[in-house]
Amino acid sequence: MLRSIEKPIRIRFQHTRYPHWGGHSGYTLFVRQLDPHRFRSTLHASSDRDVDLPSWLKPAKPVLKRLVARADMSWYELHDLHAEMNAIAAGMSGRFDIVHFLDGEHCGRYLPQFLKKAGRTRIKTIATFHQPSELAKDLLHADSLRWFDQVVLVSPSQLPFFREHVDEDRLSVILHGVDTDFFSPISRSNGSDRLRCITVGHWLRDWETFAAVAGAMPDVQFDVVANRDLPIKGLPNVKVHRAVDDLELVSLYRAADILFLPLLQSTANNALLEGMASGLAVVATDLEAVRAYVPDGDGLLLPERADDFVDAIRTLQRNPTLREELRRKARARSEALAWPRLVPCYEALYSKVAKS
Repeated sequence: MLRSIEKPIRIRFQHTRYPHWGGHSGYTLFVRQLDPHRFRSTLHASSDRDVDLPSWLKPAKPVLKRLVARADMSWYELHDLHAEMNAIAAGMSGRFDIVHFLDGEHCGRYLPQFLKKAGRTRIKTIATFHQPSELAKDLLHADSLRWFDQVVLVSPSQLPFFREHVDEDRLSVILHGVDTDFFSPISRSNGSDRLRCITVGHWLRDWETFAAVAGAMPDVQFDVVANRDLPIKGLPNVKVHRAVDDLELVSLYRAADILFLPLLQSTANNALLEGMASGLAVVATDLEAVRAYVPDGDGLLLPERADDFVDAIRTLQRNPTLREELRRKARARSEALAWPRLVPCYEALYSKVAKS
């Protein structure tokens, strides 16, 4: 007797697309690495701008905007509601088994509740949340969390907040991954004698501390990659790079010696993972979330005092042996967080949720 072949689990992934995202960065990368024999995946991206909404929706905008206002989620906008409407239509037609909202702070306000109340309990919903608990309190409609079949977090530091609203058996922590093939070190990163630090990104960065450190170290080159105006003007040893493509970003990482990340808060951090994968010694703010990605001894994690950061960078400047040791440790840690290592966690999660 032939054993029946198990049908693949059909998953609709929903996320918000931002124009500054590169092709090798971000949370969506694991989707393409799921086993295609077991999972049939479709990735749907909604623009972060309401002007991109289809023209046929414009007459309904006044009504839809009232629904957006009622969502009580400060990052939930009209394009997010439109994405949920499309997902509802696809779900009612039976085109998927699971919908996974990849950035739950933006979406998932209505669909999970609608499916449960409509009796479509066969269709499961999952959401991943990325923001620190201090922000989540204001960004999320807490009551809506109870309708998800599973909630995924990217740092254990998020657990205290979500445990207040989600049962333990519906909570999972899966660390963020990185493309270690694309972000990789070269044999020598710095072709000059001048030490180079790189800081990438703008969200929740501590620019006051950054400016104090850069101002105290005029002999060190600081490269900053960010597409925003930053409060760090007037520092001759700081160069800001904007509109950087993937290849330029890799080149900047490889040209640096140290990844310098002064942070206000954090959960997962693309720049942290990419810098580690590029083989950079890590100097960053000591936060619980950062420690989850940079275990003891794999980097220099310090309190938010500029003097401590200056001392750490000077230590690495004077001690190339220590710098090289931290470079090796950072690369090794990134390889443990490479997406292929983490994909089995998602595959196990989807199999569990689909059978529940």
